[in-house]
Amino acid sequence: MREPKAPISMNLDEFEQRLLDGDRWIELVDGRFTRLEPPDEAHGDVVRNLSKSLATVLKKSPDTYACFELPLILKREQPTVRCPAISCFRFEEGNRFAETDKLMTETLPVLTVEVASTNDRRESMAARVEAYLQWGVAGVWIIDPVTRHIHQFIGRSSRQMLKEPQVITGHPHLPGFAMPVADIFNPPKWVKTESPAFE
Repeated sequence: MREPKAPISMNLDEFEQRLLDGDRWIELVDGRFTRLEPPDEAHGDVVRNLSKSLATVLKKSPDTYACFELPLILKREQPTVRCPAISCFRFEEGNRFAETDKLMTETLPVLTVEVASTNDRRESMAARVEAYLQWGVAGVWIIDPVTRHIHQFIGRSSRQMLKEPQVITGHPHLPGFAMPVADIFNPPKWVKTESPAFE
């Protein structure tokens, strides 16, 4: 039986170089390098479904845009970098899509969306939520394709679990967004003929 490999210590510059080299599904947790399992098909369905609905709403939004798989620097001392499926940001004056050109960012999103698809993501989800809320993220959604539940956090003051046939709304972070829970999990019928709204 092989001994488990010792965690690799890494700083932000070394992590950034990994990203520049094209490495994906990687994170830093308290200065330790972590490689996540590649997202499965259920994960992809959730992101595709949300991306299409978000595209419709955000085209009408005067101040919000979405980024996908953008690494977020939650802290620099004992660096922690998480990579949620979706992050929504407010437009900055003079640069309406400031985060889209970045390799990773320290800008605080108004909403992060995590998909609890693979085992490693599911096992770390409580720590992820706590880290986002401690950082100051106003809204956190946890999409669980296994149980087909959605856990929605509005800061530390409000938490609810949604399931079919309920509808998730974006209030107060994404005004106008509303989507039946079932539509988030069902394989998208349009994917064979259309490209995802965001790539």
